[in-house]
Amino acid sequence: MVDKTLIADTKDVFEAFLDNGLHREYAIYCQFPHYSQKLYEFELNEAKYIEFNDGYRCGNQ
Repeated sequence: MVDKTLIADTKDVFEAFLDNGLHREYAIYCQFPHYSQKLYEFELNEAKYIEFNDGYRCGNQ
């Protein structure tokens, strides 16, 4: 089975992925630099894998 990666081309799309819990099931690649937002700090810690285009990575993978 092939793992799928979701692509977030905007912060709004990325936040929608987080709001819907998709970060727990899928890897996410963001086509923008990492930005600090305290509201999503917990979600980033429980993510499967998230990578931003500036090289910032987080997740449980």
